[in-house]
Amino acid sequence: MNNLELFHFHLERAIYVLKFQDKQLVEYWIEHLHLNLDYQYTDSLLTAAVFELSATDTDTCHWILDNFSDCQPYTDLLDNVIRFAIGKLIQQGFILGQDFSFTAEGKILLNENTKIALMADTSVSDNLLLEKVLIIPQQTPSLTI
Repeated sequence: MNNLELFHFHLERAIYVLKFQDKQLVEYWIEHLHLNLDYQYTDSLLTAAVFELSATDTDTCHWILDNFSDCQPYTDLLDNVIRFAIGKLIQQGFILGQDFSFTAEGKILLNENTKIALMADTSVSDNLLLEKVLIIPQQTPSLTI
């Protein structure tokens, strides 16, 4: 089996295990992967599984990101999503501190109009990931950030 076939085989197994949405099972399985495979390979595998599930099984994808947000590959993934969002906002002319800012948890705080502009022309998978890092204040509808 070549490297690509092996990665695809492991990816299918990862998706199969993650779909059970059993935190203890997934933690055990990740520990098993780390013992038997390279950490970087395992992290790549887990990241690829989230991308695949974001397109095929959004419930499981949400469950993973909600339950394993402290897991290194998912922390890195969400950090990259935040960088992507900031880059897109700045490219569209939005200004940090005026149109968007950050929460103490590192999420992006923005108003509804800014979010609509950010989400335009993004894939369903990207929208799912962006939703995990965006916060729109509900208490003050006229808030200008």
